[in-house]
Amino acid sequence: MAKNFVESHIQQGAFHTFKVEAGKVVKIGDVVEITANGKVQVAGAGSQKVVGQVYSGTVGIDGKNVGYSGDENMVATVVVLKPFVYMLAESATITAGDALKAGATGGVAVLDTVAGDTALNKIAMAIESGTQGQRILCLLG
Repeated sequence: MAKNFVESHIQQGAFHTFKVEAGKVVKIGDVVEITANGKVQVAGAGSQKVVGQVYSGTVGIDGKNVGYSGDENMVATVVVLKPFVYMLAESATITAGDALKAGATGGVAVLDTVAGDTALNKIAMAIESGTQGQRILCLLG
C-alpha cells in the first residue's frame, strides 16, 4: 500500500484552504501558523499561532520540493482538526493569530498575560481580524 507523505487518517471536514503570506513559501508537511493578515507561513519555534499542517495547495505545483509561494498568490490546503466558528469580538481590536478568552458578555476578548490571563483561559484563536461588535472567524481550542 502506498504511503502518503502526510496522511494517516484525516477526518472529513479537516481541510481548509489559506492564502500563503507574501514573501513566504510553505511546503507539504510543514507546520504552519496564521499571520496577522489571516494567511499562513511556516510556524516559528514554539509558535502559539499554529493552525495545522500543509497537505496540498495550488494545482500543478510540486508542493513537496518547491512549495507554495505567497508572492505568486498561491494557496495551501491545511489539515486543521479544530472547528472554525464565528464569535463576537468584545475587544476593541482583535488581530488574526491572537489568543482569545471568554469575554464578559458571551463573546471573546484578547488573552492578556500582562493582566494575569494564563493558557488555561485560552478558548480560541482568531483566524481573521476584527473590531468590537463584529463576528470574526475563530479556531476553537
